[in-house]
Amino acid sequence: MTSLLERLRARASQSRARVEDLRSRIAALEKELAAEEAKLSRWAVAEEAVTELLAEDDAGGGEPASGLPPVAVAAARRPQAVVSAPVTRGDGEVLAGASEDVVLALASAGRPLRSREICEAVGAGTEHRPVEGMRVRLKRLVKQGWLTEDQVGLFAIAPGVGDPASAGAVVEAAGGDA
Repeated sequence: MTSLLERLRARASQSRARVEDLRSRIAALEKELAAEEAKLSRWAVAEEAVTELLAEDDAGGGEPASGLPPVAVAAARRPQAVVSAPVTRGDGEVLAGASEDVVLALASAGRPLRSREICEAVGAGTEHRPVEGMRVRLKRLVKQGWLTEDQVGLFAIAPGVGDPASAGAVVEAAGGDA
């Protein structure tokens, strides 16, 4: 009987040690998370400051903020829309899920997009595999009548797919007054 109790105590001791190890790892991860959240906050403040400076440059007709590459200046000045609504076709069918995000990204862009651009817009990876997966999904949406591909690789919203603005969507310019 004593050997059984000794085995039980040994296993309990192992379990206690594992619990302590996990707690210390959690504490280390919490410190790492706090540091990364602080870094993220600093990036957000920096982005706000750059956007403010660019807005001042636009208002004053001055030159772009020095030190920024022209691509960054152009991207910050480009108006971006945020569109949110259920996507419907003329026949009343509603598109749902990740495919809805694709159509809303196209609506927000206001122009035909390539697979890689759509991946960026919906937050998917821009490596080869996710881009090719997106291309397959886009081709399927073309066959289903939700999108068109007038030029090879350029996808747009198909005629007859409801205008999100007229379907009660919230459309506002990002970073500006709506």
